[in-house]
Amino acid sequence: MFKKSDVFPRAGRIIYMKNETGYGRIEVKECIENHELIRLLLVDDVRESAAYMEEGRHFDLVFKYTKDFTTALTRRPQIKDTLLLGGAGFSFPKFYIDTFPDKHIDVVEFNPGMLTLAMKYFYLDELYELHDLYNTNRLEVFITDANDYIRTTDRTYDLIINDAYVSNRMDDELLKDKQVREIKKCLRPDGIYMINLITAVHGPGSMPGLLEYEILKNHFKNTDMFQCKSEAGPLERQNMILIGTDGAW
Repeated sequence: MFKKSDVFPRAGRIIYMKNETGYGRIEVKECIENHELIRLLLVDDVRESAAYMEEGRHFDLVFKYTKDFTTALTRRPQIKDTLLLGGAGFSFPKFYIDTFPDKHIDVVEFNPGMLTLAMKYFYLDELYELHDLYNTNRLEVFITDANDYIRTTDRTYDLIINDAYVSNRMDDELLKDKQVREIKKCLRPDGIYMINLITAVHGPGSMPGLLEYEILKNHFKNTDMFQCKSEAGPLERQNMILIGTDGAW
């Protein structure tokens, strides 16, 4: 375990790298950002997950957009069952399990190698031991395509989060009208659907967000869309959170 006093190269240091057909170049890198030691999971140089390396902070959320996922849990503390589409380094499931002892989460991840990396480099193994997850069902992982899971599962959820990316490319099938209809079938009455979408607020780069927002409006009584970083420029492609629910928001 490295300490903050250790000397790091300015660009950080790569501790794992592999080129995977269909996924791209996957790297795990350790670096210092904002005076904090973090471990990053990158796919084709795009950040997919991160974890603090300092003891006692392994399950804390690093990225702002993952912190924004907790908005649903703040507004609806009665949420019990959550589905996350896209596991990567399992940053949100770690926080969720460690913070909410009465809640359950299913994670759908297409690439089995991501689960291996999360266990080895992103402290998922530590979470399993600490919360006895080998003997409980509070965290269940499904290695399959998210679209197939949505079409075939008989489970329903209070909250579904769509974070299914490979590098900076979201699974476009999940964004289509017909698939949003299927996703809604997996929600309980008044359940919440959240999407982390890379889009701009205004200008040509805003089309993905505007189109998806209109699709959500076709299926949900209440919708919302907000920036994860308020300081980002409106023409800049950025993480935005889209929300659809039939309940109060």
